Amino acid sequence: MDSRDADSAALRRELRSRLGLLGAPLQLLAEDVLGEDDARIDWVAMEPDGRLCVALLGAGGGDEALLALGLAQRAWMQARIADWQKLVPGLGARADLRPRLLLIAPDFTRVVRVAAREADPEGLRLARFRWGPAMGGGATLVLEPLDPLPAPRLPPEPPAPPLASVFRSGLRERDFGGNGGGKPPA
Repeated sequence: MDSRDADSAALRRELRSRLGLLGAPLQLLAEDVLGEDDARIDWVAMEPDGRLCVALLGAGGGDEALLALGLAQRAWMQARIADWQKLVPGLGARADLRPRLLLIAPDFTRVVRVAAREADPEGLRLARFRWGPAMGGGATLVLEPLDPLPAPRLPPEPPAPPLASVFRSGLRERDFGGNGGGKPPA
């Protein structure tokens, strides 16, 4: 195993142990699952409410491709929840909840953060990682959840002016058979 493989294995090991720190606690169900188009799903986990979570690691660049792959893998997993329930009857995975997608990468571009917000602000989580200095030397993994960029706030609309009728017909009360004084004609 060369140093790049060792670094990748160390990164995956550290991330695996910290996945539950990025939101709801997670029960890891599977690792290195072949998903859509035989692409790898790094981790499949389950939240306490039975919602599945598909986690993908993007170790180097290409966060746009990671987002597209993640959405495809989540759809692939959602279509197979019933199969997982048959294979493991006591699993507790809920088919009525769309799986959450967790994307982990060194960083995400603004375009990806906006696209994640627009695609699914509740069901898609982003997290970035980096190696930082550890106490006593060495390096430690720093994992930071990122919320997709918030939707732009539009300036508040000015209050509508009070409604006032500007329509004037030119008719008077006597035009309706009255005498203008509110008394019936004599």
